[in-house]
Amino acid sequence: MRLFDVTGKVVVVTGAAGGLGSAMVRGLTEAGAYVVGADINASTKPSAHGVLFRQTDVSIDEQVDDLVEFACERFSRIDIMVANAGVPGGARAEDETERGFEHVMAVNARGTFLCARAAARKMKQQGGGSIINIASVLSFIGHPTCLAYTASKGAVLQMTRTMAIEWAKYNIRVNAIAPGFFRTPLNQSLLASKEYMKPVYAKIPLGRIAEPDEIVGTVIYLASDASRFVTGSVVVVDGGEMAAGGYTDATLPFIYDML
Repeated sequence: MRLFDVTGKVVVVTGAAGGLGSAMVRGLTEAGAYVVGADINASTKPSAHGVLFRQTDVSIDEQVDDLVEFACERFSRIDIMVANAGVPGGARAEDETERGFEHVMAVNARGTFLCARAAARKMKQQGGGSIINIASVLSFIGHPTCLAYTASKGAVLQMTRTMAIEWAKYNIRVNAIAPGFFRTPLNQSLLASKEYMKPVYAKIPLGRIAEPDEIVGTVIYLASDASRFVTGSVVVVDGGEMAAGGYTDATLPFIYDML
């Protein structure tokens, strides 16, 4: 058995056109996996060679089921589901609207649930598989102006644990990755603000933010037999932010000034 080998594995990656999603698609493809990329935006298909694409709104169960069926029709199975699709949600608690809250929860929480459920139904029939949910450091800690997002990512973490317990008897492993601050298109406006980024850098012990391809090794680890006894776990990829306790006395004043 070769550890970290995903050659020939069939992988579905949602949110495949985004910063982290496209990096995962490229990394898994280069590692020898067959990848089906899914995204709600058909105009920004993954650029990796040989990747199949399916336009999908992960908040709609029929579209998620169709995505998994599409992968199984092409490759006869699904070995790994990476439930990565997500949207940001920025509002203070008293300013959040029901519509805004429900939209974030529909994509980040319900979408993760639907993707995992659809994959698990196929994996149960074929004798196992690996489901990788994308959580966040904000699954663990609060953040001003991100009520809906933190709620949705907290839900992803708890769903991961419950799914892992329920599906272990089918040899289906369910784990999560909790990224910290990565350089992605969704973060471009924040990256352009020195005022915003100063406390962000201050609370990361490695002193920098991550590049998208720095998520790939963790995905391959959880997708491969190298993690065959790992389930119900979350791997934090954050440059030490969680170890440092998140927001500190040195960084909070910068955040409060922005409120």
